[in-house]
Amino acid sequence: MVLTVILLLVSGYVTLCSPAHREFYLINEDKIWDDAQSYCRSKYTDLATIGSQDDMQRLVNMVSASGVTAEMWIGLTETGPAAWLWSVGETQISDGVVEYTNWASLPSSTDNCGGMSYDGKWFSAPCTTTLPYVCQDIGSSGFYVVFQGTSWIYAQQDCRMNNKDLASARSQMENLVLQQIINGAALSSVWIGLFRDDWKWSDQSNSSFRYWATGQPNNDGVCTLYSPSLTGFMDRGCTYSIPFICYEGSANQETKHTRTVKVEFKSSLNLNDFNVSDAILQQIQSKYQNAKVQWRVQPDGKIFHKEEEKEIKDAC
Repeated sequence: MVLTVILLLVSGYVTLCSPAHREFYLINEDKIWDDAQSYCRSKYTDLATIGSQDDMQRLVNMVSASGVTAEMWIGLTETGPAAWLWSVGETQISDGVVEYTNWASLPSSTDNCGGMSYDGKWFSAPCTTTLPYVCQDIGSSGFYVVFQGTSWIYAQQDCRMNNKDLASARSQMENLVLQQIINGAALSSVWIGLFRDDWKWSDQSNSSFRYWATGQPNNDGVCTLYSPSLTGFMDRGCTYSIPFICYEGSANQETKHTRTVKVEFKSSLNLNDFNVSDAILQQIQSKYQNAKVQWRVQPDGKIFHKEEEKEIKDAC
């Protein structure tokens, strides 16, 4: 008897991306925002930019350990222009324009929050609209659907309380995954991590991370402080004299150590099936816990391409 096994040799690319690291320094001297920025730029890199939940947690820990309870300046200011960003803090921007979009129609200039419909198309809506939502694990591809409807800001807060964030779709592949999640939950539309604002970081970084306290910003001013008592951001007029936080490190959150690796598999499975490719990705992610790992989608929308067929014969 001759047993013939056909194995398909397929290849794809996985990208390992390690975020830039910032060190934060609390300066317990009272200065207005402009003078605080000048001080930070002369002795460090700039006023604090927070690019991720990891940055935020390290800043919170640093302030808590210092014992300082006063409000303190950080580098976020309302300087415009307004742009659509991702809650997770990793919006992909090229020349000031978000690289991937999938709007059903041009978003309204009066709506500041975004969702996704069952067809994978994005829509804008008032942030107070009540919708179910999808959370995503930080640094991995796990999702959590919440069927109870709420506003966008409370959806974001709930996700973050559980070490997640509102789900993002920064590429065609990520968008397809989210669409499948929504369809699998039999929902017509959900909140995702899209939001629109005109706040920018002092160092001109593309970081879209925001951590506003409840009810903020409330038009008190165009500069931002961190409130230890509220563990969040507040807007404030720039001429108040308070302590401030500087940072040292990369001047742009988009500066990352990125490596793209070609991987090959021999399998009779359909590796372009989401469940299969996602299971493989999670195994790779477990080996590189300090980096974000994602598949690179090829121009035809697939991750893997067949390279050759090999026939293996085993006689018995």
